[in-house]
Amino acid sequence: MVKIVKRRVTKSEAELLIREIKKTPNIVGYSLAEWMAAEHIIVAENEEGKMLGVCLNYDFHEHWYKIAALFIFEGFRGQGIGKLLFYQSYKDAMERHKNVYTISANPIVLKMMKDLNFIFFESLLDLPKIVIQYQATFWWHSLIWSLNFYRIKEIIRKSIDISRNEPKTLTTSASNINCWRGLRVYKYFTNFVYGIHIFYKITSTSAGSFQD
Repeated sequence: MVKIVKRRVTKSEAELLIREIKKTPNIVGYSLAEWMAAEHIIVAENEEGKMLGVCLNYDFHEHWYKIAALFIFEGFRGQGIGKLLFYQSYKDAMERHKNVYTISANPIVLKMMKDLNFIFFESLLDLPKIVIQYQATFWWHSLIWSLNFYRIKEIIRKSIDISRNEPKTLTTSASNINCWRGLRVYKYFTNFVYGIHIFYKITSTSAGSFQD
């Protein structure tokens, strides 16, 4: 039986998550300090209280809640735990009268976002008009996230690993365009999708109101 709870993670749990995420491609992760500071983590546990997976969430504005990192330990994937965590995170935002923001390239997560009626957009340059008043907030959050020293190190480390494990055929043909990957963590043609869900009605003032 899987139990879904909202709680902070312990230091040993955070350290375990960091070790496992470091071994997982297509995810950069968060530092120990960030894991320990996070107040809105949704955790999947078994009957003995063993952590099976987590969804790290946090507020980056008084009106905005980010579903930031969804991670399931390898032995427990494919059992629907990720869906339980994502939906509970969504519910947590709703109960706290926060709008939701997330980014993903995972088809399973994208389907959940679609099922929950998220508004999709391709980049922060394409921010939906309904939230355009928060453009500076989104850009500032993205900048701070990107300039985090832990993530910079992880991007470099994982990118070097990718480069070492891929063929280096030098060609200009489109079919082999991915021979040079540069400093990155994700696949060359990874198509990230940005999504928001509005619970807190956007108005022309900072007040706003909650909408069902």
